[in-house]
Amino acid sequence: MSAIRAVGPMRRGGAVAVDHGLNYAAIGATARPDVIPFPPSGFHSAEYRHRIGSGARRFDLAGRALMTWGALRSAGFQVEDVHAEPVAPSPRGAGPLFLEDGTPWITPGMTASLAAAEPVPSSGRVKVVSVIDEPGRIGYVFGSMAGSSECAERLLLVEHDDEDAVHVVLRSLWEAPPSRLNRLARAADARQRKVDERIVRALHPSNAS
Repeated sequence: MSAIRAVGPMRRGGAVAVDHGLNYAAIGATARPDVIPFPPSGFHSAEYRHRIGSGARRFDLAGRALMTWGALRSAGFQVEDVHAEPVAPSPRGAGPLFLEDGTPWITPGMTASLAAAEPVPSSGRVKVVSVIDEPGRIGYVFGSMAGSSECAERLLLVEHDDEDAVHVVLRSLWEAPPSRLNRLARAADARQRKVDERIVRALHPSNAS
């Protein structure tokens, strides 16, 4: 089946089956709000919410950027070697999607190599666990794969609320050092929060090139 080309964002939801290529067990946990007060054993969690404007156009532009790796690129990540599943599980059809310029639209099961030099050096491959596509909400959950420098999962979401405000939401889960290593644990938490804060602010219009 040939790929569907889209003028503007064509959306689809869905999720991939549990994948043992990921380097953590709590796959998909960030899709649930209760992961913040009750993270899995050995993990820490956090949630950030940042307003980026208002109105349907801001929501559409932010959603389009988010679903083509724009938040991560604007946060300083290199996104390379992107691969979509030959047939992406979806209630709306099958196969990868592309924008009119050939940019791949994020779909369940897609993988990519991420690398960043700051605020924390990191590199490794990630996999899209699920895609959220609902009225006023669009985003995805992605997690680190084997060989990555981190063990983490993130939910990235753009929301358009009833008061016409548009927000970016980031919910994250990361492996923490043993509690007896309090200094290392605090340092790991601080590094994670720096990365998350940069990502969640990346889609603000002030960061547009």
